[in-house]
Amino acid sequence: MEKAEIVVNSIRIRIGENMSKTKTSLGTVLNRDYYREREKKWVWVFLKVDKKKTKIVDLDDFCALLFPNSIRKRQVARAIIELFVERKRPLYLREMVPAINQKSPASNQTISDTYKAMFRAGLLTKRYRNDPTSVSTEFSNRLQTMAEYWVDYLKAKGLIS
Repeated sequence: MEKAEIVVNSIRIRIGENMSKTKTSLGTVLNRDYYREREKKWVWVFLKVDKKKTKIVDLDDFCALLFPNSIRKRQVARAIIELFVERKRPLYLREMVPAINQKSPASNQTISDTYKAMFRAGLLTKRYRNDPTSVSTEFSNRLQTMAEYWVDYLKAKGLIS
């Protein structure tokens, strides 16, 4: 396969080159764009709003909206939320992992990715870095702000009255 290099907005993209780790006799060497490629694979909460579904009936529907592309992450997200409901106190991730594995067996990486995605979305929060995690209402506040902006934008452009 031919190698090519494209520069778009000062971001260099290599086509046809292996973007991973290379093992040598001296050890493992990371290719130049390894971390850039790794960042692209990070997990985010993708809120998928289904126009056919007008109500969220239960926690499964809510988790399906949060993680539309991964059934395993839905199960882990549900287990995390149920764990907070059962314990009714802030929890550390190391406390959550064994309980989550009992409810929905998953790898530590999947649990960590799901936890981080929920944290970045605002579903989970903690005051300081080493504090335990608790449930947050920041996510609903963000969605409400987005909804208000959208309605105001449509009104300003004269698309709705």
